[in-house]
Amino acid sequence: MKYHLKESKMVEVIAYLYIMLPFLIFAVGWMGKRFWIPILFVLIFSFYKICKEMEKSWIPELHKENLLKIVFIITVIGVWVYYSGIGRLVFQNTDHSARNAIFDILVQYDWPVINYDVNLDIMPKGTTATSLVYYIGFWLPAAVVGKIFGLEAGYGFQIFWAILGITLVYYLLCERYKKLLMWPLLILIFFSGLDVIGYCLSTGTLQAWVGDAHLEWWVGQPYQYSSMTTQLFWVFNQAIPAWLCTMLAWKQKNNRSIVVILACCMLPSTFGFVGLLFLVCFWMFTRRYENVQGKTKKERFVSYTKSWIKDTFTVQNILGGGVIGIFSFLYLSINLSGNTVMEKQSLGAAYTDHPLKYFMFILLEVGVYFLILYNYQKKNALYYYILINLLLIPFIKIGAASDFCMRASIPALLILMVFVMDTLIEANKKKDRMIVGMLVLTLLIGSMTPIHEIGRTFRETIERLYTEEPVYEPSSDLKDIFNGRNFSGPTDHSFFFKYIAK
Repeated sequence: MKYHLKESKMVEVIAYLYIMLPFLIFAVGWMGKRFWIPILFVLIFSFYKICKEMEKSWIPELHKENLLKIVFIITVIGVWVYYSGIGRLVFQNTDHSARNAIFDILVQYDWPVINYDVNLDIMPKGTTATSLVYYIGFWLPAAVVGKIFGLEAGYGFQIFWAILGITLVYYLLCERYKKLLMWPLLILIFFSGLDVIGYCLSTGTLQAWVGDAHLEWWVGQPYQYSSMTTQLFWVFNQAIPAWLCTMLAWKQKNNRSIVVILACCMLPSTFGFVGLLFLVCFWMFTRRYENVQGKTKKERFVSYTKSWIKDTFTVQNILGGGVIGIFSFLYLSINLSGNTVMEKQSLGAAYTDHPLKYFMFILLEVGVYFLILYNYQKKNALYYYILINLLLIPFIKIGAASDFCMRASIPALLILMVFVMDTLIEANKKKDRMIVGMLVLTLLIGSMTPIHEIGRTFRETIERLYTEEPVYEPSSDLKDIFNGRNFSGPTDHSFFFKYIAK
């Protein structure tokens, strides 16, 4: 039986609602009426313009076969999210202690969150109050549910919000191929660099092939590129919005709404926003316009510039993207860690003393994939651009840890994963068994990293249930969050809290 190609705006409209809703909640919850009321109208009008100009996209026919596939896909995504620890139903990795505390604060405290119990040994001299200043976007819809129905309901909604976000990402993957496929879901879950080989080389043992160690620490500080599962299990609040914003931005055939998409990434995934910014600049400045005219280079350049300005300086980009980006920046710039970075000048090249270490890191994490993909992607400018991105990101350090390397790489790693899918499809059509075999083998070796992550969750959950311990990670002390440089900032002399906040 043959089915006609079906198109609709429905799913993509939901995707835009998903990325815009957190900032809308933030505006209403944190800002005074003189700000959030006009912002509400700006965002509604921007959303209307986006939807009006949006082209219809492929959606799957809802016949029996596809309905079964959809149920299966969402179920697998649900199991993946369940084992990530989101919602506190199973074991959680150590990073969840702070994330649980942040969510508890968002539910239990009035907005904007203000703390007057200041630790002057940590905070700058003269600080009288601090606020939670963090990339909180992912949690805000669940926090609203938590405030209305209770903390546990909020944690439950986090699970739904994560499943919805990943389902939208997976829809955009299938939309790329105009077909409801199930095998890319395996790649999404198990895509990773060859950490297991690096772990064996660095330890001199083969123990990495068994057990459930965190393999991505094989190279040590400051390098780490995280698998998709690692991103979900450790930094879900940043990864899911960055994945969705990247797929939406990549899908754009023009610049008319791309700034809005980029801006929406800032509040939930600040480092992911930086990585996406590099990509958005590439897409924006490599657009081609059919209406470019002129006999000379100068005339064609002027014509191209006019087309580019008309395409880019749209109402939704200027008003919607501007409002979301500016107010998100004013809030996030209060974060003490960011201010410390500027004070100590710890932003810039920092990792030049281990060239062999760097070479092995690049080769095993992404280099093998780029080499295998070359014959199929060598005419694709984006292939070279993300390679340059991933080569340079490890040299940038912000603060004391390696967060920039791990998080700013999220958009580029997602695109590399999609290139692997594209190449598998094309190589299979051409019956290029060597490339298919090499990619499958590389993916299987890389899958050891997410297998270890999932295995650790399973083992720890069983052990804690057996010993009757809480399976989830206990929340960090709220005072530590309010006085922690990574999670807070002083409200004194803050432009945002002086003029914008309630």
